[in-house]
Order: sequence, then C-alpha cells, then structure tokens
Amino acid sequence: MVKQYGDYVTKADINEADELQPGEGAILSKGFKRFAVYKDEENKVHAFSAVCPHMGCMVQWNAEEKSFDCPCHGSRFTKEGVVINGPATVGLERIKIKD
Repeated sequence: MVKQYGDYVTKADINEADELQPGEGAILSKGFKRFAVYKDEENKVHAFSAVCPHMGCMVQWNAEEKSFDCPCHGSRFTKEGVVINGPATVGLERIKIKD
C-alpha cells in the first residue's frame, strides 16, 4: 500500500507548465499537490487533478498514447481528462493551477 501512494511524495515530471511543448503532457508539482497537465497545439494548458478518482492513486503521462494512465488498477484518461477505460467511472477533476 505504501508503494501505491509513494507518488504523492516523489518528484513530479515538471515544476511549471511552461516546460511543456505543444502536444505534451506531464505530472506537475506545486508543493505537495500533483496536477495532470497537457498543452494542446494552440499552447493552451489543460489541467486536472492527478489523483485517479477510482482509488486515489497518482496517474502518469503516457507519451506514446497521449493519455493519463493509472498504474494501480489500469484506469486510463484522455489528454482532456475523460475516462477511456475503467475501473474509474468518472474523469479527472478539471482544476485551475494557481501560480
């Protein structure tokens, strides 16, 4: 169980959304909070909670599929946070990142 929630304290992929190129996603860290962020081709940043709504694990960016995937139980979400595969039944929570 400790391993499952270890991503809450490990280093995130990026510290600022400006680090993303168009078409890229990552897990962003602001203090102890983690955000799933994606920068679209028009340079607009889409941000969501990085916490999977199924059981609270931290999602990871899948660059090959351009999706956010939960390593714990296999839920997958589009770059817009919409659930693709369960067991999650709802998408990632859309949020606004505060500087």
